[in-house]
Amino acid sequence: MSRRGTRAAQWTAMLLFGWLASSSSVAFAQERATETPAASIFDPRALLSAVDFDLSKAPTGKPPASSVAPAARKHAGRAILEEGSFILVSAANYWRKYSTFIEDWQFELNWKDQTRKFFNHEGIRLDSNNMRLNWTHSAAGAIYYSFGRSNGLSAGNSFLFSAVGSFFWEYFAEWREVSSINDHIFTSTGGMAIGEPLFQISRHFRNRPGFGNRVVEFLTNPLVAINDLLDGRKRPARTPADDWHDFRVSFGARSGALMDSGSTGTQGSANLDLQLVALPGYGKAGVDHGYSRDTMDVGAHADVSTLGSGVEEFNIGTRATLFGWWKRNVQQDGSQDSQQRHGYELWYGLQVAWDVFQKKPIVPYDGHDLGMKMRWFPRDTPTQYTDKLAAVHLPGPTLSVTRYDGSWRTRLDLSASVDFSMINALAFNAYSANHDIWGVKTTLHNWGFYYALGPRLAGRIETEYRFLRATAGIDYRHFSSLQHGDRNQDLLLDDSPLTDSRLVMSAGLTAALPHSPVFSTVSVERINRFGRFHTTDARTSETRVSYLLGVKF
Repeated sequence: MSRRGTRAAQWTAMLLFGWLASSSSVAFAQERATETPAASIFDPRALLSAVDFDLSKAPTGKPPASSVAPAARKHAGRAILEEGSFILVSAANYWRKYSTFIEDWQFELNWKDQTRKFFNHEGIRLDSNNMRLNWTHSAAGAIYYSFGRSNGLSAGNSFLFSAVGSFFWEYFAEWREVSSINDHIFTSTGGMAIGEPLFQISRHFRNRPGFGNRVVEFLTNPLVAINDLLDGRKRPARTPADDWHDFRVSFGARSGALMDSGSTGTQGSANLDLQLVALPGYGKAGVDHGYSRDTMDVGAHADVSTLGSGVEEFNIGTRATLFGWWKRNVQQDGSQDSQQRHGYELWYGLQVAWDVFQKKPIVPYDGHDLGMKMRWFPRDTPTQYTDKLAAVHLPGPTLSVTRYDGSWRTRLDLSASVDFSMINALAFNAYSANHDIWGVKTTLHNWGFYYALGPRLAGRIETEYRFLRATAGIDYRHFSSLQHGDRNQDLLLDDSPLTDSRLVMSAGLTAALPHSPVFSTVSVERINRFGRFHTTDARTSETRVSYLLGVKF
């Protein structure tokens, strides 16, 4: 590709990231950092009276003062100090190990080189690091984000902490390197997608009394617990919040998963699923509607499959509905404790999400070598890369509808987004068996993945009747490779486009032990994968059946 084409592609990428950062910050800048309290650790549905909102003006109806914890004080200065200290310590550690990344060094500390980095297309690229090193930037972004959120700042202001933190890291801590487009997106937007759910869930436990809740508060978001401790006597009271949650942990077995050898077998399985609706009054009787500037709904999940002492596969994801419109029309028969409700409630808002999926590597070169001492590492052919994926679901629309019919409760969730992803090229192993792969995209040759944009459509339905719950879900993603942004673009011999897709269909049935937090689940999952590189196609299909025993808390 010509230098002019490369320059145009790079400035397009820069404008894309700039638009994402600016639009997100403007959209959330007016968000209020309202603290809402929560219930006892063994009482998952302790709900107080609904809060009244209006579409045309600020909320006027307010619950009794005794049901609302005082809002956390804003400590912007402390948040800046904490983030600055964290970046300094991280930079010192980075430079302590600087020789590991000498291939990334492209700029000297002089006016000419730094001007090229800040103001030239050469200074911003898709980097050539492995996937694990890249997706963990989201964890750093979540820490940046939590510095703001745990100090009483809004989601919008906290997003600026993750975006600005990424800017300082990429342009000052790593002054020798190109500024990484993928790191900016995973750190800023991915940081928010992880940080907001962990903040909301941690705050839920923070508002509960007892040592056990202090432990869980710290485990879900240590910064919430640490800054709460620093507040001392000025910390807000621990008052139960008007939220709804469904927290579950379970263990069991999964059969049918594709193993390293290509055969099927039975693996151990562990699952953590955390859902929290922060919209006040959810699940309670009332007729109202309004617009919420605060986070309405969050979720986090993690599942791990093991074989012997090793991890065969893991899947982690988070999501947050940051603001939106809501409506409630629910009538309740009898007392407030009655489950005989009729009607519906819904919300439509903006959701951001993040996830990572990884199968166990079966060759040493698949993601383990963090050394950056050459552009392309020699690889055996055919290559043997296993499937993997890391994605930031850029802000997109989401719709949630809950219907009540007596003892029945049904919830439908729909979402759509454009994903910035790192996706394993499914067809690359087969392509490498008969073709020379030297000079293809750097990450494709070295690690088996490429950077991509593409649509994602997802839906999930959940139906509960007394002690039974049935679920079904579908998640479709399409990936198209980003072209002309490689760190070594001028040296590529083959920058041909790649496409992949992933379709996941699932269904499950859960039975709870009456008047107990114990439950058992049986579920089935079907995963269809497709990939293409040049004229080489590849397809895989997996069907898994899981048997789990767990508890709600």
